[in-house]
Amino acid sequence: MDNTFYLEYQGDIDDIPRFRETQERFGILHTNVSRTELHYHDYAELSYFTSGSGYETINGVRHPLRQGTVSFLLPHHMHSISSAPGQQVSKYCCLFDIQLVFGQQEDSEFSRLLDSIGTELPSFLDFEGSEKEKMKQIFEFLLEISSEPDTPIYRHLVRTKLTEAILIYIRSASRRQSDPNPLITDRKSAARTQLFWPVLRYVHLHFRKPLSLEELAQRFELSVSYISLSFKKYTGHTFVKYIHHLRIETADIMLQHTNISITDIAMEVGFESFRTFARVFREMKGITANQFRSLSKQKKDSHPVKGGDDL
Repeated sequence: MDNTFYLEYQGDIDDIPRFRETQERFGILHTNVSRTELHYHDYAELSYFTSGSGYETINGVRHPLRQGTVSFLLPHHMHSISSAPGQQVSKYCCLFDIQLVFGQQEDSEFSRLLDSIGTELPSFLDFEGSEKEKMKQIFEFLLEISSEPDTPIYRHLVRTKLTEAILIYIRSASRRQSDPNPLITDRKSAARTQLFWPVLRYVHLHFRKPLSLEELAQRFELSVSYISLSFKKYTGHTFVKYIHHLRIETADIMLQHTNISITDIAMEVGFESFRTFARVFREMKGITANQFRSLSKQKKDSHPVKGGDDL
């Protein structure tokens, strides 16, 4: 199985399987992660961490990872993972369309509870005891049945188990709300940073177009200095370097998976001149775009991926 994550900002590549009848996406894998860059996608992600240590950041809130940590991302939540030095974190990861858990008729109360995650309820929980074991069993079961044929029975089993895991998560989060613990700090931190995340989502959607701090400040009615400082604080990069990062990572995927000319890729990802693209690509990757494409092709030729095994 190829454990590569194709991120939303890297283009339209979507390796998550869909149910034939409903076209809803659902995929699960058990994978090792050392680092994922800040990104978002248009589906939900429910993860159970089985080993290793590090941090996951969701919408500006940072949480330590350990065995039994569960994180729940709604669509368009910004997130990244960084493992401890020299380590990887292992996790079960469910990727799915939110509509999957509603079936044919949406439950307004359940929908309200889901929407509270990341605002009223935290995006992370550390499970212990019987709840921890129960959550682990649900993920193990979903992974076990993921190889079964796409039938109504399979689809309903997936929906039932996902719903069970989500309700256990919400119940546990609700019980802890009155406890004096870091969850209160998480909510305050999320409130302090909520002005910046719409800006960041907009950049992820429109990074292929010309963008400036002045335009963003006018669009979101914020100051240029606030946006500039927020980029440095929450992404670790200046605004320009972050835009370059998004464009080069998109070019990375296009170089690996398409035969589009390098000049056209440079224009497609948003660079106004090929010279600037070539300079920035080499600064970030250490080699030229042409060398990168050649090495990627050699790697593919020496390690062919079997069809049908990818998520």
